[in-house]
Amino acid sequence: MTRDRILAIDIGTGSVRVALVGLDGRIEAMVQREHDQLTPKHGWSEQRASQWWANAEAGIRQILADHPSAANRLLCIATCGQMHGTVLVDDNLRPVLDEVPLWNDKRCEAEVKAFSARGDLSRIMTLTGNPPTTAWPAFKLMWLKTHRPEAWSKASGVLMPKDFINARLTGVRATDLSEASCFYLLDARTGRYDGGLLALFGLDLGFLPEIKAATDVIGTVLPAVCRSTGLPEGLPVVAGTSDMAASILGSGVHESGVASDSTGTSTLLTVVSDAPRPAIGVNNLHLANRAWGVFTILDAGGDAMRWARLAFHDNALSYAEIAAMAEGSPAGCGGLVFLPYLSGERNAARHNARAQFFGLTRRHRAGDMHRAVIEGSAFGARRCLDDLTAATGPISRLIASGGGSRSDFVLTVKASIYGLPILRTADAENGIVGCAMIGGLGLGAFADTAAAVRACVRFDREIRPNPAWQDKYSRLFTVFNDLYRLSAPYYDMLDAVEGDHRDAAPGDEAH
Repeated sequence: MTRDRILAIDIGTGSVRVALVGLDGRIEAMVQREHDQLTPKHGWSEQRASQWWANAEAGIRQILADHPSAANRLLCIATCGQMHGTVLVDDNLRPVLDEVPLWNDKRCEAEVKAFSARGDLSRIMTLTGNPPTTAWPAFKLMWLKTHRPEAWSKASGVLMPKDFINARLTGVRATDLSEASCFYLLDARTGRYDGGLLALFGLDLGFLPEIKAATDVIGTVLPAVCRSTGLPEGLPVVAGTSDMAASILGSGVHESGVASDSTGTSTLLTVVSDAPRPAIGVNNLHLANRAWGVFTILDAGGDAMRWARLAFHDNALSYAEIAAMAEGSPAGCGGLVFLPYLSGERNAARHNARAQFFGLTRRHRAGDMHRAVIEGSAFGARRCLDDLTAATGPISRLIASGGGSRSDFVLTVKASIYGLPILRTADAENGIVGCAMIGGLGLGAFADTAAAVRACVRFDREIRPNPAWQDKYSRLFTVFNDLYRLSAPYYDMLDAVEGDHRDAAPGDEAH
């Protein structure tokens, strides 16, 4: 039988998704299993590694049960997933601490602040291609070593979310260059771990996973996993890549100078470059192909709408219904502005920023508040976009991908605030498609990246700015920036009121 399907696994912040994808990029079937994001304190964000694996294993089993002929058509497994989730594992590749600090966890703020005071910071930023932030695993490891000594003493290594799934599938400890480029332990010029950085963070080389290309085959599925899931014996597993790199590739963005807006939980704005471009407010990530992505991030891009859906409607309304409510409100929401920093802010001096509504009056209704959330997320992303273009130069158009790209209304708000047209991909599941493309490249199904893009990526339509909205948005963007700047002292005051060790209130542990 022809082997012409990829089993793509995406370990997202909101769920694990398992999909059968053809070599034309079309998704034949997909199952999704949700998991919670735990928030025991403000700025903390955790998930259970055991839940990722349980969801992945059950998802594989379900999709193969629903499609009995699929197992014999599989070419390989390819994984992608949320970045930076720092999983400490023992010699048997089992978590020694099941609660894993995620990409948007800010608990290592003190470590980052102390590190940022170093006299040689400029040299380190040039070496790594990045400024220090709470997202990077090196700083999460510093915190874990200090605050979780019992777990640390049992750990023999560290893995990221999709690497942990790969380890459970194959028994192999590995990562890919995209993920490793943001450990804050890598020499961006050579693509190898830097001995000086390892010494600086007190880490041994053997503690870290071996770095592979995203398309490299790292092993085959273990017999025990084959028995528990129905996967065929000997099925290859490629290293896979970060969800960001997968989404960028799956939206057809791979050539230098092309820009991407990828909105899922966060909003990632990326320009493809032939080399890192270290600068204030931007980061550099190696992509799944031989290129770098110069990017900025708004942590609560799509998560702001997710929060509003939960907070206002207890998830009883769909995102489409919420967007329809928002569309009924005028641009600017009658003078209502929302700051979207629900999980703090990664790429700024104010990592402890808070979200807020400003300008509420008695005449405002739920639709106004939903539109303010959408507009505020776009204003926050616009701040990021300004930092990005300062480093890369101006861009003429963005390609939008991810679940946040499906609404014409939301994209029109973004285009009007950015002042740029936005081209949308035809398929919303760009990460899954990109993940499958990586698997196909690894097993020789495509000649090169460009051929994979031609075979798998299709575009829908271009969304242009609404001229009637742009003047109002320009003036409100000034209000947004002033609110952010003037609110800064109150973030510290709220931290002091809450205290560094406040226990979570009942019901606050997940959202």
